Amino acid sequence: MYVNRLSDTEKESAVNGYLMSLAVFATTMPFPVINLIANIIYYIRRRKSVYITRWHSMNAFVSQLPLFFINSFTWYSAWQIIWDDWHLNGYFVAYYVVAAILNIAEIVLSIVCCIKIKHNKEVNWIMVSPFCHIFCAKKSWDEWQRSWVSADPIYEKLAEESKPRLLRDVAVSVFSVVVLYFLILAPMPKSNDSYPDLSLFSLIEDHIYDSYVNGHELEDEKATESLRKCVDHLREANGIDSVNVYLVKSNQVNAFAYSGRNMVVFTSLIEKCDSVGELLAVVGHELGHIERDHVRQSVKQNVGISLLFSIFLGNTSGIMTDLTTNHLSRSDEREADTLSVRYLYNANINPISFASFMGKLLNGSIADNYGFFSDHPATQERIDKCRAQVANLPAKEYIELMDKDEWRVFKEKVQESNVKPFVYRPILK
Repeated sequence: MYVNRLSDTEKESAVNGYLMSLAVFATTMPFPVINLIANIIYYIRRRKSVYITRWHSMNAFVSQLPLFFINSFTWYSAWQIIWDDWHLNGYFVAYYVVAAILNIAEIVLSIVCCIKIKHNKEVNWIMVSPFCHIFCAKKSWDEWQRSWVSADPIYEKLAEESKPRLLRDVAVSVFSVVVLYFLILAPMPKSNDSYPDLSLFSLIEDHIYDSYVNGHELEDEKATESLRKCVDHLREANGIDSVNVYLVKSNQVNAFAYSGRNMVVFTSLIEKCDSVGELLAVVGHELGHIERDHVRQSVKQNVGISLLFSIFLGNTSGIMTDLTTNHLSRSDEREADTLSVRYLYNANINPISFASFMGKLLNGSIADNYGFFSDHPATQERIDKCRAQVANLPAKEYIELMDKDEWRVFKEKVQESNVKPFVYRPILK
């Protein structure tokens, strides 16, 4: 609209609406609702300004309104992709490109509006300005009379002329956005495999693999296969889906599960176990974490803006390791203990093996300062609960997956085996 009658003060007030909107828009990009609220508050505070100032405040607000819905879905869908609930495909990519174009257009048009106001030029946005002509009250606040008085009749004329134009602009805008969307979608790859996996869990999985497995996994396939057979026996007896098990050379008495149904078993853990039962007691504990999805839930509960910033800045080592191997709640640990005993019993392995292994913490043969034991309940409490749980189970005959000689040979292979060389893998597959 024409603003040739604006004073310098009125021009500044009108321009400030667009500048405020741009400032909040840029600083609160991941939170569109903040920008929406800021525009509403700014418009309300200008409700008693002269008509043209109110009109520009409404123009800035209405221009942000569709972006609130567009950007809200943009961030919501991105969040779902990060948590691996949705998967990136051509439809999402096309939507993000269109959303980016609309956001850039909003920024450019806001800057153009400021320039036009300063030079007394007409501001005439498609769809937005006709809406403001129709709905902005055709009155001005008289500060001396403390009442509303009729504004210039030209604004009534603009409102009448804008009614058919608004319908036309809405139709043109919707049609243009739809055409733009499908034009961008058309050249996109049709296969979902063509798009990278951007989920946070995939990044964690890659990081943990490269930090703990790649370059540290045992080269002796017989030793690894023996471990996998034992794990498969425990898993199949309890109806548990397949799990990736990595046997890794390390001086830590440790084993841990991480996202993607993966489990790492350190060689020093095997060296400290006196039987397959004790080893599978620890493995059963980690299977419990996998089956109850404790690791993924723990990441969801503990992740925050600082984590996302760290990932984008590349400083992920300490954070990702902590999220993957620690910070499981004590209730999760107790549940995993209970499941381990149950898994052993169902697999016809003496479940008291869990208490036997934990007893090594009390007699000092295993130091209580390793990753497997961090954030866990007290050792004696865990032993007592295991014994109480076993006492309530019906008596049955148990089996040994390996006799003493087979167990000794297995441990020797584990101890003597070299490690596979490090293999470079791209982060985004």
